[in-house]
Amino acid sequence: MKPELVPALIAARRRMTAEVWRASAKRLSDLAGILDTAAIDEVIAGIPNHDAAWALKSAIACDPHLPGIAIGAAMWTVDQMDFAESPRTELIWTGPGNSRFPIRRIDQVLYDLIATAQRRILLVTFAAHRVPHLCRHLEAAIRRGVKLTLIVESEEESEGQLSWDAKAAFPGLPEAGAAIYYWPLAKRVRNQAGRPGKLHAKCAVVDDTALISSANMTDDAFNRNMELGVLIKEASTVATMLNHFEELAASGVLLRV
Repeated sequence: MKPELVPALIAARRRMTAEVWRASAKRLSDLAGILDTAAIDEVIAGIPNHDAAWALKSAIACDPHLPGIAIGAAMWTVDQMDFAESPRTELIWTGPGNSRFPIRRIDQVLYDLIATAQRRILLVTFAAHRVPHLCRHLEAAIRRGVKLTLIVESEEESEGQLSWDAKAAFPGLPEAGAAIYYWPLAKRVRNQAGRPGKLHAKCAVVDDTALISSANMTDDAFNRNMELGVLIKEASTVATMLNHFEELAASGVLLRV
């Protein structure tokens, strides 16, 4: 067994519930032979969280010559570890890979968070364009009763520093479940050239998890750019971020569309 397999399995375990992890370990334990692509895909098909499925598939790839029964046994061992003190922050990046660290796509992490949201979603972005998959996830969340808040830049308020209104990327969201805010021009400071400041923050809060990244909510950022982000699961930090934007709205720095 290669030494990198166990750390990779630990990373995968932290993204799954105990029930899903043990079911996956059971399926692997029933496979005595070397795993081929079809067998691996069949195992991870039972994992509802795409990011968690990707993590387990990447772990299995660390030692492709092990039979399923051996990987399953390693998973059972990992499951006995204490995950109460799992990392509260995690780096995420999109773009070219390297030979040492796996790439976790920022958009897929965001989709997985939204797909499991139960109470609230806050999205803040400078630019948004050509994100129909994100829109479908948001619409589904609203139908489940999740409260959605969007804070976006506008072409008018930025005085042309943005090519098109970010809110135009989210057509058809149910008005009853979505609140859209903008930063009015009168509340912005201008530079020496007379240009107003930009709403340049990019972050998401989904229930008790936050994602801060360099990525706008655009097709390029999700699929072609080199972007870096951090996933935060520390409750007080997430609450502080959420409260910051709520206070900006309450004080009139942000206005509802």
